[in-house]
Amino acid sequence: MHVGAAIVGAGGFLGAHLVRGFEARGARVVPVVRMLDARSPAGALSFDDICGTPSLLDGLDVLVLAAAARTGPGADPAELRVASHGLLDRAIRAAASARVPRLVLVSTVAVYGYPSRLPVTEEHPYGPRTAHAAARVEIEMRARRAAREHGLELVIVRPTRIYGRGQQSGFLEAMASLVRAGAYRVVGDGGNVLHHTHVDDVVEGLWLAATRPEAPGDHFILAGPETTTLAELSGRVARAAGRPLPRRHVPSGLARALATVIDIAANRGLAFTSREPPLYHAKLDELTLSLHFDVAKARRRLGFEPRVGYEEGIARTLRGEWPALARAGAGGS
Repeated sequence: MHVGAAIVGAGGFLGAHLVRGFEARGARVVPVVRMLDARSPAGALSFDDICGTPSLLDGLDVLVLAAAARTGPGADPAELRVASHGLLDRAIRAAASARVPRLVLVSTVAVYGYPSRLPVTEEHPYGPRTAHAAARVEIEMRARRAAREHGLELVIVRPTRIYGRGQQSGFLEAMASLVRAGAYRVVGDGGNVLHHTHVDDVVEGLWLAATRPEAPGDHFILAGPETTTLAELSGRVARAAGRPLPRRHVPSGLARALATVIDIAANRGLAFTSREPPLYHAKLDELTLSLHFDVAKARRRLGFEPRVGYEEGIARTLRGEWPALARAGAGGS
């Protein structure tokens, strides 16, 4: 398929996989990075380049916005909103000026929060629980308004937590590191349901969102082919890391009390000003609250079929020993 695509955020984990995956599927890709440096993909442009000279995007079919304003524990919500809105507005103006017909916005299932009714579908209402998730809700709403104003075909894609090889400070790598150091403990009983997505499946879903005629004007959840529990995931990571998983668990109440102290210290700038805390409430939520997603809509409308299960995904992420998938663009992660 002859597709021209700009990937904004090409210097990041997901963006780098998108560049390789789209190129493997025959697309002409223009990587767009925050700032050009020696690590930038070949042929990359800076975000300021395309905003200042939108004609650099002439002839492209789609702009995939896979970049987000940088954030972390203690981030000021007002500053996060301003940065997020500025990134979106500039990207949309550049696409509209260059007459790029389609914009694919990479959002997150965090916009739903943690609903009590599972599995989560696209029909669930917004329920963000963090400043970052609230900012993503605003971005989605702002993108819809701007797309109508500029006549762009908008597709919103909401992946679950993404994992895969090459992710700096990825949650699997962090878990494996703690296991190897003998410092990892399952929080609570470990029976809560988790649902992640391997980066190869996210690339496939975004390719479909960028190219399928049924996609514009809609929004889609992307999730892996199976769920797991915290205890099961921890055991699989421990086996991949070659270490036994400690039998003793950390009581949820103790973990929450510690997270409260850390959150207060981070929000007041008393600690963790230059690095991510080892524990905080948003991270505990991801570990200990149940989430399960339904991809029936993406399967029906886009032909999305996730293929990378946890056994394969963990092996490829931590050891890179699993053979690449046979489908186009899926290997080499």
